Amino acid sequence: MNFIVLSLPYGFGALICRELVIRWKKRWPSLLLLGVAYGIYEEAIVVYSVFDPDWVELGALARYGYFAGINWTWGELTVHFHALISIGASVVLTELLYPEQRHQHWLSNKALVGCFVGILLWIPVMGLIMILDMERPLPPLGWYGLSWLAVFVLGWAAYRFPSQPLSYVRRTPPRPVFFFVLGLVNMFAFFFTVFLTADFGMPPLIVTVLLLLVLDGVTLWLALRWSGNGHSWDDRHRLALFAGFLGFFVYFCFDKDFERWEGASIIGLTTIIALWRLGRSVAHRVQFQREDRQSLQDNAG
Repeated sequence: MNFIVLSLPYGFGALICRELVIRWKKRWPSLLLLGVAYGIYEEAIVVYSVFDPDWVELGALARYGYFAGINWTWGELTVHFHALISIGASVVLTELLYPEQRHQHWLSNKALVGCFVGILLWIPVMGLIMILDMERPLPPLGWYGLSWLAVFVLGWAAYRFPSQPLSYVRRTPPRPVFFFVLGLVNMFAFFFTVFLTADFGMPPLIVTVLLLLVLDGVTLWLALRWSGNGHSWDDRHRLALFAGFLGFFVYFCFDKDFERWEGASIIGLTTIIALWRLGRSVAHRVQFQREDRQSLQDNAG
């Protein structure tokens, strides 16, 4: 039951975000905006963890990150996670598995409506669970309403965002390992910044909030610069970037079992093997495409 309650909405969210991007004929910026909207929807509207100073996973963040009714750094952390992992990694890795369907619709109109209904039903289901837990306070109505507004504004922005927002830049991207390191450093730095600043109680909260925004800004700038504004890289680089993002969680699968065996390292090892096999498949496909293009050019010449 817990698996269904927690897992299905993630699938609904990823399917909805991808389908809207395809139907609107948009690209990665719109997917990123919809991922942020999903993160706000889950953490502020469904479980409202960003408003709860006693949320079970906060620890020192309850003292350090909570201001004016919001857990600010926790909110940044969870939205960052959902945008890049729950939505971004789910869509990107699935499209790498099925490249021939990358630009195709996966959902009929009825299926898309069904996904929306499913994800909206998450609110009353989780609300019932929260009601049974009488110690949990209700979210502040003002912030709750603004959260809904933020979701709609982000959805509208994703719809209105240009399909080609940045000009083509001819550039030879660095090897995929650089993108892997970029993703890995980003996720490690984000999580460690959030929890270490809370443990030490410094610097001031506003500094940490801005530092996290700068961290993601620099990561995005480097990814765009290396990839020629997203035009000069290929599937190997995309896979490497998201494997880097996932690497943080793979590491903690093993770290968790060092403290107490719960079998998490099996999940981590399975993820490594799956990413390695996908990486081999992607590398072979890219090589074949290169040889095919070279052959066409030679015949044309």
